[in-house]
Amino acid sequence: MDWLKFVGDNRFGRVKSDDWDIAIGPVANDATMPVLSLFFAEVYTEEETIRRLLPQKLKDQYAFKTQRAIDLLRFHEVVKA
Repeated sequence: MDWLKFVGDNRFGRVKSDDWDIAIGPVANDATMPVLSLFFAEVYTEEETIRRLLPQKLKDQYAFKTQRAIDLLRFHEVVKA
């Protein structure tokens, strides 16, 4: 539920606070937009929107929003698949 509100606030320029060092959450992409658009248009409830998004198995994204957050990153290792 918090993620839906966060995405909506960002999409419509209603971000109340942008002082986070890092933002982590599922990627809202082209595949999610039809469902999100209907949520933003108040056609779907939060519960219905989440029910429709869960099967998409969204991947998380990490946004390092400040230099402070970037400075905390450390190289660990390379993993070959």
